[in-house]
Amino acid sequence: MVTDDAIVSLNAVTRAYGPKVAVNGASLTLRRGRILGLLGASGSSKSTLLRLIAGLEPVDGGSIRIDGETVSSPGRAIPPEVRRVGIVFQDFALFPHLTVAENVGFGLKGRPAATRRATVQALLERVRLADRGGSFPHALSGGEQQRVALARALARDPAVILLDEPFSSLDGPLRVEVRDDLLRTLREHGASAIVVTRDAEDAMVMADDMTLMDAGCVIQTGTPRDCYARPTSIARLLGPIDLAPAQITGGVATSILGRAPTDLPDGPDWIGVRPTDLGLSDGDGSLSGRVISVDFAGPFSVVRVQTPDLTLAVHVAGSCPQIGDQVCVRPDPDRLIVLPLA
Repeated sequence: MVTDDAIVSLNAVTRAYGPKVAVNGASLTLRRGRILGLLGASGSSKSTLLRLIAGLEPVDGGSIRIDGETVSSPGRAIPPEVRRVGIVFQDFALFPHLTVAENVGFGLKGRPAATRRATVQALLERVRLADRGGSFPHALSGGEQQRVALARALARDPAVILLDEPFSSLDGPLRVEVRDDLLRTLREHGASAIVVTRDAEDAMVMADDMTLMDAGCVIQTGTPRDCYARPTSIARLLGPIDLAPAQITGGVATSILGRAPTDLPDGPDWIGVRPTDLGLSDGDGSLSGRVISVDFAGPFSVVRVQTPDLTLAVHVAGSCPQIGDQVCVRPDPDRLIVLPLA
């Protein structure tokens, strides 16, 4: 879908390697000044899609437009260096023999020296590394290296920033700190950006809009909140879902979890519910079962309950039942999700 404020738009893009189709009819839109989270499991071809946008590979079908210009279509490929695309690679790809300032200014060769120095210094100040211009990459922390890579990507005033798994090498508190730093810098710059990730939390925290990929296909687009609350696939990209077989008749899906309205046609499908939307109770209308495991997860515990028909994972804050206890599980009837069978 193309809109008036689209800075990047892909229309039915396909990429194949011999008989293997890596990207299959993918369409997405990045709107100006927004951050798009491109989420998928390993092997879903989201990084391949990023390479197609950057012009590092040609498309075999469909088209890619950047800022209103068609940059890729079968038989047409605008070179990467003139696409106004900035890229932050997974490993940052800094030149180890160049200083921080030289790395940031690498793409500014040909400009007057004074202009280049002023641009580099302004960017280093923006990413809070004004005092590290003379340092070499090996002397920087992982978070600092990422900020250098971002400054280098911003140096040529790109129309869009592409970030490929920017936090994959970071863990724990450092990951959160670097993510928050990166997000703040992108927001301050007013950047239009696509962030490729396989981590649902990173995508939901950073993105204004999301595109979910599976096996080379775009399976859902929307805001993070909408994609989480109303998934269109049983793929658990945004977190776990407990599923039960359902039967749809006359616009209503019915399962042991309850009933929910749907626009899907009559026939067999699924009803799902997030573990956060299940509670333990002893009232009528609940599913009875035995606790088979209790796993502490910080702010909540994951209590797995085996019922006669299925196993349910329930997120419980506070005190929990013990393994072997008989409990009742009650789904929130307003949070049931109807999902297609395939």
